[in-house]
Amino acid sequence: MSHSTNPSKYTCRYHPRHPLAQYAIIQIETLELRAQNIIKAMGYPLKHTIPACERLRHVLCHRYLGLDGSYMDKYFTADEFLAKLFMVLELPYEPFAEDIAQIKYELAHGPNSLPKYHLQAEVGFDCVNTSRVSCDAASRLAQLQLPSAFVTLDKTERQTIIQERICEYYQ
Repeated sequence: MSHSTNPSKYTCRYHPRHPLAQYAIIQIETLELRAQNIIKAMGYPLKHTIPACERLRHVLCHRYLGLDGSYMDKYFTADEFLAKLFMVLELPYEPFAEDIAQIKYELAHGPNSLPKYHLQAEVGFDCVNTSRVSCDAASRLAQLQLPSAFVTLDKTERQTIIQERICEYYQ
């Protein structure tokens, strides 16, 4: 039974954004567990049922399964919550430990952890015998695109690249 085509009374509020959450939702459907039953089995006190159910919904609908610390409470850390949830859903935690470690790695390092730069240089002109207006106009229009590894090059290599780009610009 596909969750997205036929949501049931047990899983209608869950819209998974991670394959592991989809797997957990299928198990909830199979076991016919309501959120309140899951939360109770996890050990939450009765007076915290509503916020705990909201955390469950958040974790199952979040792209990082809540491992980014986006929803916390005083009862479980993000890791403990997932481990306890898997135990209640009768799912083995160990086969998914690698997936969870991958999520943590992505959170720590990010898919694009290094900033991306778009380097360009403005060419300055020494205008001695021309009008200041035409010199300023030429300076504003003369911008060169530089390679991303430009900053790692030594001074002579940078000068060579700038000269090549100036020649390309005026051709």
